[in-house]
Amino acid sequence: MAGQLISIALTVDQHDNGDYFWVLLESFDNSMEFESLMEAAKGFHTYGEALQAGYAVLRGLPEDMNVGPREEADESVFAEDGASELDCARHDC
Repeated sequence: MAGQLISIALTVDQHDNGDYFWVLLESFDNSMEFESLMEAAKGFHTYGEALQAGYAVLRGLPEDMNVGPREEADESVFAEDGASELDCARHDC
């Protein structure tokens, strides 16, 4: 089963030297506080170039664009009889 959707935001910062850097930010526990997830290693000449590059990275995160980036499912969750969800899927529990 797919995990919870990860809340990721894309922003662009301009550093003191004038270059633009894309930054991906992640929010945890559905809060409105974000922490840096990834940042461009090199600067871009324009805001638009940085935004496009960051968007390309963001689009590459999920395996399936129909459901978006997800937390990994916890397969260690056990059913009442002690069989894991993965075991039940394989053995028709």
